[in-house]
Amino acid sequence: MNVLLVSLLMAASVINAQAATLNPDDSTPKEHSFEVGMFMEAEWTVNLMLAIHQPKRIMITLRNEKGVVIYREYLKKSTTNYRRKFKFDKSEVESGVYQFEISDNQQTIVRRVEVVNIPTVESQRYITFD
Repeated sequence: MNVLLVSLLMAASVINAQAATLNPDDSTPKEHSFEVGMFMEAEWTVNLMLAIHQPKRIMITLRNEKGVVIYREYLKKSTTNYRRKFKFDKSEVESGVYQFEISDNQQTIVRRVEVVNIPTVESQRYITFD
């Protein structure tokens, strides 16, 4: 009888624990108004892509290592996806870490890009004759 009572109590506690974890709570994550995709191309070019889900005014800011704003753009309230190529000119921009900040005043995404000037190495071939 005691074994049956103990096993019923344990089963009831397991069922209660499962029911507690299955109940939805109010802390469900809210959908973001936009998502960011970014990748580096050849010739010092950065592709920025925004998937905009909610029509909000979005600000794109590019800063250098010292925090100086190099570029700023405000997007209209629209759900149209956004694409932009940022070409870093070697003569105007020096190597370093640059920071893209994309914000709608509720959600802010920061991405860092390191631009490095690698000197070109000329390959040499030697042909020897015997």
